[in-house]
Amino acid sequence: MQECGKKIVVTCTMAPTVVKLPISESEYDALLAWQGENDLWAQELGTGKKYRAQLFGYSMDATPAGAKKDTNLFVLMDEIYNGELILCTAQPEPQAQEKCPMYNPWMNTRGIHFDHQEKRRRVMISCDGTPYTRYYYSADMPKPYLYPLYGPKMKNLIQDGPGDHIHHHGIWWGHDEVNGHQVYHEFQGEGMQLHKEFLVLEGGPVVGQMTALIDWLSESDELLLQETRTIRFFNLPAEERYFDLCTQLHAVAGEVHFGTTKEGGFPFIRVNEQLCADQTGTLTASTGKVGEAQIYTTQADWVDYSGYIGKDKVSAGITVMMDPKSDDYPNQWFVRDYGPFTPSNFHFCGGYTLGAGETYSFRHRIYTHAGSCKEAGVAQRYQEYVN
Repeated sequence: MQECGKKIVVTCTMAPTVVKLPISESEYDALLAWQGENDLWAQELGTGKKYRAQLFGYSMDATPAGAKKDTNLFVLMDEIYNGELILCTAQPEPQAQEKCPMYNPWMNTRGIHFDHQEKRRRVMISCDGTPYTRYYYSADMPKPYLYPLYGPKMKNLIQDGPGDHIHHHGIWWGHDEVNGHQVYHEFQGEGMQLHKEFLVLEGGPVVGQMTALIDWLSESDELLLQETRTIRFFNLPAEERYFDLCTQLHAVAGEVHFGTTKEGGFPFIRVNEQLCADQTGTLTASTGKVGEAQIYTTQADWVDYSGYIGKDKVSAGITVMMDPKSDDYPNQWFVRDYGPFTPSNFHFCGGYTLGAGETYSFRHRIYTHAGSCKEAGVAQRYQEYVN
């Protein structure tokens, strides 16, 4: 273990969690050069306990030309801590040598790992060797989406293409009235979202980020707008795990008008059928309201869907949190007892017109957890997110 003398102050009131520490570009470059090919750690001075650390230089904000730069140090904390740590490097830990079974070829990977399978047009995301989710972006599909999403005990928390709404794909994005064109359903004669490229696809021991550039096209392939979709994953255990979203709509082809339709979300989530409120699940909002009848059309900082999955009745849930810096904050929620919900659409505000050259940004955190909303400390996790 080699110390660089650089001390950092870390304050975390919940654990496990990932702490983000902004640093200057010059300091970032110097630390990156000092680290070299070694692993980076943050160590307690007295006890010697160490925490995994990672330098990361991308912002969640992007333009169609690329992701913006944002230099930070991320530290993975597995216990509550308030005090100084010193940065250290060490030789990379040897990878496990056991043979990877066919069902999990990512077993020996560390941190957030992206397996980009270009021929299959998908990215497999794993977290410390355990499958986490997949991002599908084939041009044969009307829109890119995330599915499945594994939580506690490897239970899948979302569903893809249910019989009542086959266009509901796990976690997806879309709007049904974009300059009069439909970019949401999957019927013939509608528009689509076409993946262009990944602006960022970089994993790491603490964080990993995917930033995709997507063309929104009319049914005649007219460019309506471009979207940069950033998903930042954190290396946390399945019982308490979150990832951040930044969805940015860029009016690169002139003014864009979004109609008042409720058929749209940035993003939309369709929960596992067993989590639905008409089965084992409960919808809870930050305001204390419960169920579709109380929450639908109301404003809230977060909404949680919790219930039981599987014959073994694993208690689990999924929360969507709104960032106060999101351009639509505070917004009214679309929620249904049968499983779909979104914090962000243009329905309740009467539609929206994005001027030529302008950008509109949605910002959220998705938190998956064991236990009920209260047991998982969702309210405290939201305060951690915004603070």
